[in-house]
Parts: sequence; structure tokens; C-alpha cells
Amino acid sequence: MPHSRGFITIENMFYGADPNRRMGQEVLGKTSGISDETEREIVEFCNSWGDCRNLNFRRSLNQFPLKGLSRDGETLMAVVKVLNAGRDSLGREGTLVRHALIIRESDYRRIEYNPFTLESQGVFLSAGTRLSYCREIIINTGQVPPSDLSEIPRAFFDSLFDYLHTILSGGEIFLFLNNHLNSAEEIIYHIFKILPIDVRPRLAVTTFAFRKNLNYKIGCYYRQSGVAPDPLKVRFEISGEKDEATGDFLRLLFECLRDERYGRVLRMLADSNGV
Repeated sequence: MPHSRGFITIENMFYGADPNRRMGQEVLGKTSGISDETEREIVEFCNSWGDCRNLNFRRSLNQFPLKGLSRDGETLMAVVKVLNAGRDSLGREGTLVRHALIIRESDYRRIEYNPFTLESQGVFLSAGTRLSYCREIIINTGQVPPSDLSEIPRAFFDSLFDYLHTILSGGEIFLFLNNHLNSAEEIIYHIFKILPIDVRPRLAVTTFAFRKNLNYKIGCYYRQSGVAPDPLKVRFEISGEKDEATGDFLRLLFECLRDERYGRVLRMLADSNGV
């Protein structure tokens, strides 16, 4: 993973079942910079998903810090996209494939530790990508747009305040769903935008998972139920006590958001001593 001014290099690994031949789950391709320790950790995460429990599942975006370090001792982050690849070699529906991006934390900070930003750059392989295409990914950080704080709906402010207060106080938020809801994922998307920058790499996050296979702090989980979720009434369940000092920080942050003082908000989020 060499450093270049204005560019970041991302190692990556493709894991799953090849639909063109009978086989189990395995590493289908990886780049040379992934250590054996990192590979084992990613495989463990991938295997923890088990079978596809819902054929309507389309994709999940996951972020978590890795226990292992890079070969030169740097902290690493994983961003893993899990996809429903359709039928396997035996014609069974619900084949899961996973594309894991492995990125130095110092490089990831240059794009605000945001998994949605990575996805928006089109860096993930599709389920049908040829394995030979699994190669180092280069991103020009000068072409990655900064977060647009103006697009956060004001109607979300009260809920976002509550969720952020919980997360920054050491708690967690989660929601059980039958299927994907765009409104739930949109809330997670906006939460990331207004988390302090240096808090983000410490949080394990999933937009959808079949079970709680990591110590996620933010997530949506599958729960089969006869009652369909109402996308207009999405509300995460909250656990943990809220800290008053954190509340003071957030009140000022949201006051600046309401007044459209976005530069002040960005400075607050970039200050690691802000909370």
C-alpha cells in the first residue's frame, strides 16, 4: 500500500462461491498486500454471515476496524460490501459474495472514514466480476467531493440528535427489519456525515445484517415477521446512558446546522477534542 500525494491505494479481497462451478465459499481473488492475518480476519467475518436468510436481500455495506495491522505496523480498516449474487452452480437462490476493501486508517481519514463515500466512487466489484479484476484500487482524493451537509433533511434533526447523543455517549442504535428500507439506510448515511471524524473509525457499522456478527454500534438486522415494517415510521432502538457534556456539544452542532454555518460544523467535526 504505497503512499502517493493526492492518491490512496486500497488492497481488496473477493470472497464467496463461484456460480460457474460447484464449490463452497472461498477466497476468489485478493491483492498482494493483504497479510495472512488480515485474510483470516476477513474470512471469519464473511463466514459469520451464514446463508442468505431473505431472497429479497440485495446488498449490505459494513465497516469495522481490523485487529491486525498492516505489514509496516499501521492501523487498518475494512469496508465490506455483501451482495446477493442470485443462483449458485446448483441453481439455488441467495448466493452471497463479499468484496472487502482494506485501507490504512490514515488514508481512510482523507475521505472522512465514510463507507458511503467509498461506494459512491464505484470501487466495489459486482457479483459477476471476473476474478482477474481483483487488483489494487487507486483513488484520487482530489476528485472525491466533501460531505454536503446542506442535504441533511431538517425533518431528521431531532432523531439524528438523539442517535448521535447515544453513540457518542458509548451506546448503540439498531433496528430490526424484514427487508431493506431505504429510509433506514438514509438515516445511517446522514449519521455518518455528522459524527466527529475521529470517532468514525472506532465504530463497527452495518446497513443490513442477518445477525449481530460483530460488536456493531449502528446497524439494521433481519427479523422475519408477519408484519411489514412501515418505512414512514423508522425509528432505531437505543441503548446506553446519554452523557450531558456530549449533549452540549451536539446542541451547538445542530444550532450551526440550522443556521447553515457549515464551515463551523466541519471544524467542530474535525476537532478530535470536540467531544
